[in-house]
Amino acid sequence: MNGNGSAAKELKRLLGEGNVKTGASAVAACFLAPVDGADLVLVTPKDVDGLADVAAFSYESEIPLFSVRRKTDAGNLAGKKGILVDLSGMNKIKKIDLRNLTANVFVGVTFEQLAAELARENQRLLYPLAGTSPSIVRSYMDRDILMGEGGYRHPHISVFHAMMADGQMWVSGSQQLTDEGHADFREDQGPQFSPFFGASEDIFGIPYYGLVYTYPNREERRLVAFGFDNLEAARDLLYKVSRAEWCFESFAANDRYLSVILAGGDAGAVAGMKKKLNPWTAVFTMEHYKDLVDVWERYIKEAAREMGGKLLKGQVPEMCEKALSGPWNVYDRDYFKGRTETVDCYNYFKNVPDTFSVIDEKVKAAGLKPEETGKIVVPVYFGSSAYCETDFYYNAKEAKAAGSVADACVKSYEALIDQGAFIDKPRGAVAEMLYARMDPSYVNMIKLFKRTVDPKGLLNPDQLLEGV
Repeated sequence: MNGNGSAAKELKRLLGEGNVKTGASAVAACFLAPVDGADLVLVTPKDVDGLADVAAFSYESEIPLFSVRRKTDAGNLAGKKGILVDLSGMNKIKKIDLRNLTANVFVGVTFEQLAAELARENQRLLYPLAGTSPSIVRSYMDRDILMGEGGYRHPHISVFHAMMADGQMWVSGSQQLTDEGHADFREDQGPQFSPFFGASEDIFGIPYYGLVYTYPNREERRLVAFGFDNLEAARDLLYKVSRAEWCFESFAANDRYLSVILAGGDAGAVAGMKKKLNPWTAVFTMEHYKDLVDVWERYIKEAAREMGGKLLKGQVPEMCEKALSGPWNVYDRDYFKGRTETVDCYNYFKNVPDTFSVIDEKVKAAGLKPEETGKIVVPVYFGSSAYCETDFYYNAKEAKAAGSVADACVKSYEALIDQGAFIDKPRGAVAEMLYARMDPSYVNMIKLFKRTVDPKGLLNPDQLLEGV
């Protein structure tokens, strides 16, 4: 692709000289690791017209078009040829709608950028706890698990716009001929196809704009934290509080996970922080009128006391409150040992201990230490299910360590699927493994919809499944 001077020349004409770059270093700047063997031209459109021009040119020239989705996606593009589009420059906040509690934003808008604007209106966002992109639209379209998920369901994005392979626009919502639409993932009088775009690796279209939900800051906010000696007791408290609707944000994490989160990017401080923590810590925030928060706090403390929880005071709760003021990105944990990988799933609360036991078995089999993995549990929609995540911290430059982590991750997912856990947004080998066990009609539907909206198969080929 880089050798095709006429294509690069046309892209520069369409977007401007400064918005088209070639070479491995230009592409590598979008990711945490080099993109091995790729031959990609990087384009950075600044508006919808520019993106449409790139898509139309790609389609007419039959050049594959890839999108930058997450900082951790370098391996997915190894050996690929074509055009790579980075939408971080489309970072306009179009509107903050206080009446409907939404913000109309383009895909380049970051959590920090929107949070600063919302703070002026006494509003806030829900932040991801395993984020892989700074983009709000990307994170919400990918169905990233969010703090505050206990009382609010997926998705946290309403109407969205996406650029299709040929340069046409997809607008979700029940009024597709209007600029914004107005309903959550509902289509006009027919099949609802917009949900296919979520966590689809952009094989149907590239999301570039959306209406994301915002939340008002309440009169009173408070945080309480409790230390536990075992997972079971922490899980039981988490379940009871979330079912009773006594909290806003809530999670339970082991000492390794929380020490990495609270050490503030200082690898040397992680060990000392871990010593200050109980084996498991359950954390709850409450937001509402002061009198109601007083009642909730009393109820939570009584329940924790009955379950053997130790009320934590001082540094740990204060640091938890500070940490919750922004997104928890997986790549921000790389400071600890160099690289972080996750295994995550959803399960019933009663199955949480077994879920982590299954993963620990595969960790041991791969020659790793389970006690060195981070673990966190987050209730989803009033405790109807539990999000379970295990973090692996390792040095990616050490081939043996990287191989062991990769083996543990794949084997863990295989065991979790056998256990009946729900694996959301699978990619790569995990997607192949999961879809092979599903009804073939589901994969056939994905392929049929892909052929319908992208008959040439040029948009992010092989990014969700090989051959799609």
